[in-house]
Order: sequence, then structure tokens, then C-alpha cells
Amino acid sequence: MKKPLLSIGIIFKNEIRCLERCLKSLQPLRDALPCEVVMADTGATDGSRAVARQYADIVFDFPWINDFAAARNAVMDRCSGEWYMTIDCDEWVDPNIEGYVAFLTTDKQFDFASVIVRNYSTTQLDEAGGYSDFLAVRLLRMSTGKRYEGAIHERWPHEGDLRTMMIRGAIFHHDGYAYQDPAKQKEKQERNMKPLREELKQDPNNLILLTQCIESGDGLPEQEDYLRRAMAGVDEKWSQWELFGPVIYRYAVRFAYAKSLPELEEWIQAAEDKFPKSIFTRVEVAYFSFGIYWSKNDYVKSIYWGEKYLQGVEDYHAGNFDRADLLASSLYKTNTHSKLSVATVLASAYLHEKQPEKCLRLMETFSGHQMNAKQAGDCVRSLCNIHSHYSMDTAPLLLRLWDEIGQPSPTQEQADKRRAKFIQVGAEMFEGEFIHSEEAEADVVRHAYATFRPLADKCELGIAAEILETEDAPVLESLLGKAEQLERLPGCVLAHALRCGVRFPLQDRPLTIEQMDILSAGIAREKDELYHLVCQADEAEIPDSIQELGWIRGLCLSALKVCPWKEIDEDTGLLLSRAFARVEKAYLPVCYAKEILNRENLFLLPPLHRFGFYCTQAFEALDAGDSAGYVRLLREGLTVCESAKSMVEFLAEHTPQLKTQGPATELEVLADQIRTVLSQFASDDPAVAVLKSSEAYQKVAYLIEGAEVPIVGGLPQ
Repeated sequence: MKKPLLSIGIIFKNEIRCLERCLKSLQPLRDALPCEVVMADTGATDGSRAVARQYADIVFDFPWINDFAAARNAVMDRCSGEWYMTIDCDEWVDPNIEGYVAFLTTDKQFDFASVIVRNYSTTQLDEAGGYSDFLAVRLLRMSTGKRYEGAIHERWPHEGDLRTMMIRGAIFHHDGYAYQDPAKQKEKQERNMKPLREELKQDPNNLILLTQCIESGDGLPEQEDYLRRAMAGVDEKWSQWELFGPVIYRYAVRFAYAKSLPELEEWIQAAEDKFPKSIFTRVEVAYFSFGIYWSKNDYVKSIYWGEKYLQGVEDYHAGNFDRADLLASSLYKTNTHSKLSVATVLASAYLHEKQPEKCLRLMETFSGHQMNAKQAGDCVRSLCNIHSHYSMDTAPLLLRLWDEIGQPSPTQEQADKRRAKFIQVGAEMFEGEFIHSEEAEADVVRHAYATFRPLADKCELGIAAEILETEDAPVLESLLGKAEQLERLPGCVLAHALRCGVRFPLQDRPLTIEQMDILSAGIAREKDELYHLVCQADEAEIPDSIQELGWIRGLCLSALKVCPWKEIDEDTGLLLSRAFARVEKAYLPVCYAKEILNRENLFLLPPLHRFGFYCTQAFEALDAGDSAGYVRLLREGLTVCESAKSMVEFLAEHTPQLKTQGPATELEVLADQIRTVLSQFASDDPAVAVLKSSEAYQKVAYLIEGAEVPIVGGLPQ
């Protein structure tokens, strides 16, 4: 075998989940360069050993002695390559290997080389997911004779500043954190902290150890102490303070933000003053600072830090930063998700500061298929804000974003969530209360809902915007016909079409009763619109069309459900009640057999239709001058539909005939007779209950029990 140029070393135990993926990822390197793979088995029992034998050149046993450096050195001792590269089992090499080939086949004045280790915190292993990047020294020229030191956080020793070549495009992907069991994570934390605490006792002014304690001690009570000691060390310029200072202040800002420490803004300023060029300040400190000042409604400072953050991320991906920064720690918040989270909120900050041009320019850089649902919603709000307050053309961006958010990236489920959020936020612009509030604002130049007119051929929001912009009934009918799902139209939009004379349901588009209920419930969000339509229906003739009758019935039932009977004005409440009774009188015989529409069989009807049966008869009795019959029938209706209690109480208090007409003399006589009988018994006597359940008592109960609650009082609820 030809002497290898590169030896690749791996230690493993039980890594059956990911070992083969790691080894397969090495194949492009092995095809491009003379390589060997040397692996140490530290006690595998899950079949990992068999997988290793399929790919490795050398596999040997090394009993685990709680010392990573010892295990890695044992691997190095069996390697014969000019260069050595180490990789972990839960890592895999990015397919782009051009940088490795260029570095290893060209004579350079470096003994070390580093790669980006991308640590994923979720199983979403793409640019949108959560990850951090760390520049790790993973290649060493074997002739240096260097060997690993450190049982935990093992590393190659170096004198002075570590000068290393960063291999361009070289990425080790790592998903171990995404699959880490919380209990094992806690166990691993304690395992790591124990030796670190001991080392720190021996060398308390070591910024490397303090940084490792800060990182490994996340969530532990002593973490704040490590942070404050480390910041003091940076201020006192301990060894390597320039390398580790930005990392330490990054952690300090993050910790102060999470714990709401009073030093938060002081530490932000210190990080910017001491390390303005560090990628940790330009990305992570900027990220947290943006959020802090946004939450305080300090839009000027949030814009400052948001712009700094976006520029920092751009510089990071372009390689415009000091690579040595990443030797000290992992860099977070450079992924697409974090970038879009800041950018979509920054767009809103621009609008708060009356900078619509900047907002629109920034939004034009967004890619809809990379967004999550919240980000898509934020974009919709900003677009509507621009459209309603400024005479700027938002149509091209709206059309592009609509198409992009529907792309199945990374999954169709994510695309569906983005679309749903887009529609949900867009629908808010059609709510009657919001539209009225716009009319009261002096700086609104056009309604926000008009933003969606360019989508008229793509979705219901676009159709809805077109509907609100016209009053021509035939045109409105045509637009309603274009909507694939009428249920997606905001309630006020359908109400507008009905007010303009559209006959509904459309003749060529019959609806089920369930669809009618959904549509009428949508209109019910705009109560005034609903009341107007119900009263309008009450004034018109009862339609011959079963579809139209069913629709009016849906409007009436929705009105009863949402009506605030204790607050509604008398005229409207009486109109709604009479409209309900009138429609029920026409609807019940159409939908139910004659045999069902009697007291004995009413249990077969839904509750509100049971009440409708009695309510119809009650108003007939009232119109015939029988106020007592009216009261009695409403009472009977209440016994079969308890949800009608508020309506019955309203009618008892506001029906004019009950105010102007006293009870019939014979009823007063009957009431007096019953009072006399009741006075002879104790209130808990069984005879009282029998008497109160009689038909005679029911006729005059409202007289006996007083005028405060004439309908409801005393009824079995």
C-alpha cells in the first residue's frame, strides 16, 4: 500500500445510529487522496465494531479510561500519514472536499489546519434550522510530534498564538446535540465539570478553562461566578484575553438577557467598545441587543443593532472576519432562521421610524421558501403597512412572496403553515373594526386590504379585496363564483356583497347547511352587519328557494348566538327575535315531518329549533292579544332550550304589550287563589313542588313570583 498522505482517526463506542454515515462521508476524500482510516473501539456492544471493519484500514481495542486525549493519542500512534485528521462518529464531512485537496497537495507554511464544525441543535439539518459554527483545529502535520492533552476538551498544545490555516469550504456537520438525551446530557455535564473544576483550582486565572466552565456549566448556579471572574480577567488582560474576551462578553450579554440583570446594557456597550471587530460582537451581541431594544420600543437603537447584525452575518458567510475568533468558541445565530427573524422585525422597525423605502428594500431580499410561519406573517403586516400609509407599489413583492411561501421547502407541511399564517394575518385587514380605525387615521392613504388585490386570480384574499372595491351586484356574483372556498372569505366581504343586492346562495353553487352555518358565523364576527342582514331579511318576503330559506335560517341562528341580550337596544332585539320566529315558522315545516312538529316529538329537533317551535307560537299569541299565552309559551320554550334564557329575559322586559297591558282579571283571581293555598304549607313541603309543577301554576307563575324575573324565576333549569 502506498504511504498515505492523510490518516483519519476515529474513536468509537456504541455509535450504530451514525457511524456508517460518518464513514461513508469520508469516501470522496479517500477517492481523491491517498488515505487511511484508523479506529479505536473503546467498548462497543451495539454492532458498531462490525460497521467499522467494513470501512476502516485498522480497527483495534482501547479500553476506556475516562481520558479522551489518551484514546486519541493511541489512534495517532498507529497512523502513518503525513497529515492526521480527527473526526467524531456523530459528524460527517460535507461533500465539498476541494479545499482539503488544495490544502494537502500544496506546500504551505502551516502545521495545523482547521475546519468549521456545524453543531445542529435540531433534527432540521439545513440552513433554516438551529445550529452554531465553531472553528476546530482538526488537521495536524504528523512531523510536529504533537500529541493530545486534556482528559476533557482535549487539544493539541501550542506555544503563543495558534496560527492555523482555515480550509475554505471545509465543514464537519454534527448532530449529536440534536439527539442527546436530557438525562445523559446532565450526566455528561457533571462528568465534564468535575475535572474542569479541579483544573481551575490549580490555574484560577486561565481564561481557556474559565470559558470552558462557562460553556459546560450552562444552567448551573456557579455559571454567573465563572462569567464575572472571566470578565475581570479580560479587563486585567490575562493571557489570551484578546482571543477569549469577545466570547466571554458574548456569553455575558446572553446570560444578562436571560436573567434580566441590571448590567445588561452596560455589558453590551463594553462588548462593543472592547471588541468592535469581533464576529461575536457583530453577530451574537448584535442579535441580542436588537431584541432588547425592540422590546423597549427603542426603534432607533434596534435599527442600529439589527443592521449591524445583518452585516455581520453577511461578512461571516463571505469570510470577512478574523478566523482566529472561531478558535475560541462556537458562533451562533448565523443560520437563515435567525437572520430572517431579525430582518422581518427590522422591517417593522423601519416603518415605526417612517423609513418605508428601507423597509421595502430589505423585504425584497427575503426568500419566502426559507421563512417559517411567523416570519411570513410579519412580512404580510409590513407590506400592508407600507401599502396603506405610502403610495408605493407593493404588488411585485407580494406576488413573489405568495408564490415562494407555497413552495414545499423544507417540507409541504412548512409551506402549508406559511400559507395559513399569510391568510390569517391578511384576513385581519378585512375586519370591520380595523377598517373603521383606518378611516379615522389621517395618514392612511388607502385601505390595507387593498394590498391583496394583485392576488385576485390566486387566492380568496385577492378576491375579497376586489369585492370590497365594487358595488355592482353582477360583478360581485362573478367574483364570489371565483372563490374556491367561500369559507375563506372574511365575513365582512360576504356581508358587503349581500348588502349590494347579491342573491345568496349563488344559483349555480348550492351550499350544505354546514357551509351556511360556517359562512353565517363568519359574518357574525361583524355583529352590526349580521343584524342588518337579519332585519333586512325580516322585511322581505319569505323566499321560495330552499337554499335561500336555509341561508336566512343560518343568519338568524347566528344572530341569536352572538347577540348580547343584556346590552342590545330594544328595537334591534325585538326585530331579531321576530325575524327568528318568522323564519322558523317557514323553515320547520319544510325540513321536518308534520308528525314531529308537536310537543311529544320535539325531542327529535336540535335545541334552537325546539325553542323556535315555541317562539313562533308565542309571537302568534302575542299578536292575537294573548299576552299570558305569549309568556307561557316562551316559558315552555325555555324548558327545552336553556341557552335561550337571555333572549327570553330580554323579551320579558322589553315586549311592549307586557308593559302596557295588565294581566287578565281571571288570571289575577287564579294567582290569588294559589297564593292562599301556598301560604298554608311550608316552602319545603312536597305539596308545594306538586302545585308548582301544575299547568295552572305555570300560567300565573310570573304574577306570583314577582316582576323582577317574571319569565325565568322558579323554572326548573
